[in-house]
Order: sequence, then C-alpha cells, then structure tokens
Amino acid sequence: MLNNINIAGLSEFANEVKDNNNEAKASYGVKLNWESGTKTTVTTKNMVLGNHKLIRNFNFTIDEPTQVLGVNCAPNPAEYMLGGMAGCMAVTFMAGATAMNIEIDQLQLEIDGELDLKGFLGIDDTPAGFPELKFIFHVKGNGTQEQYNNLLERVTKHSPNFNTIKNEVNIIGELVTND
Repeated sequence: MLNNINIAGLSEFANEVKDNNNEAKASYGVKLNWESGTKTTVTTKNMVLGNHKLIRNFNFTIDEPTQVLGVNCAPNPAEYMLGGMAGCMAVTFMAGATAMNIEIDQLQLEIDGELDLKGFLGIDDTPAGFPELKFIFHVKGNGTQEQYNNLLERVTKHSPNFNTIKNEVNIIGELVTND
C-alpha cells in the first residue's frame, strides 16, 4: 500500500485493461428528480465496469443560493461539476503518484471560474458556460518538482472529467412527455 492505494491492485487492473479492451469500458449514469423550486435530488445508476456490474445507489441534493431563486440547502450544479472535475483530477494524480512510487502527505486542489449569468437568464447572446477555469494543485510529499510536473501533465492528458470538460463532447438529448 502507498497513499492508501493498493499498488498490486492498481497494477493488476492496468494489466487486465491492457489484455482485454472490454475491461477498459466504464458506463455511468444518474437520474434526477425535481423536488421543488430549484431543488433536485440525483441518484446514481448502477455502473458497468468491464464485465462487472457495480451497485451505485448514492443520492445527493442540488439547489441554488437564494439570490438565484433557491433555498441554499445544497451545492449548485456548477459546484458539483467543478467538484467532479476536481475529484477526477485528484484520483488521476494520486494513481499516478502511487505508480511512480511517490508518497503524498497532502494534496489540495482548487478550481475557480466565473460565469456571466446573462447567458443563463437569456438576456443576451452571452455564452452560458464558464469561459475559463483555473486550477491550482497544492502538494506535499517526497516527489521532486520534475515528478510533480509530470503528474500534472498526466492529469491533463488522462483525467476523464478534465478532458470531458476541456474537449467538445457529443451530447444527445430527448424529451418524453408523461401525459
């Protein structure tokens, strides 16, 4: 064990994926139910990882601050998105550090961005998304600056959530009425 990650398990999983492309496939999903106002509850769907079906029955609440018509009882969608991106980047960093035999004592990641809500409100043609996101890794461990730079490069190349947000993704939508 290093960084509380099973080194043998990490290596074994990487070898399984190298040997069988199907083991590299991971399917995720969520289901959202509107509660009231801007408050919703999200439930994770079961996950398929290679040939394995994993039970993933977790719930979380989404809301907006009162200034954006919510009741301020939970993080808003942008905060969850940034948190998901940060979490994925941290997992990628820590898996890489462990594979490189670097012991991490402390890792913190900050991600900041600014939205112009005119786009969300449809006031003008302002784009509705973040035009820029800035992140800072704070790390303490036994790695060298060069190793940490390599880990940062690894994160920007291999973190799925980072790359989903960074790159254009094909989104297919549908509307079903339940009358």
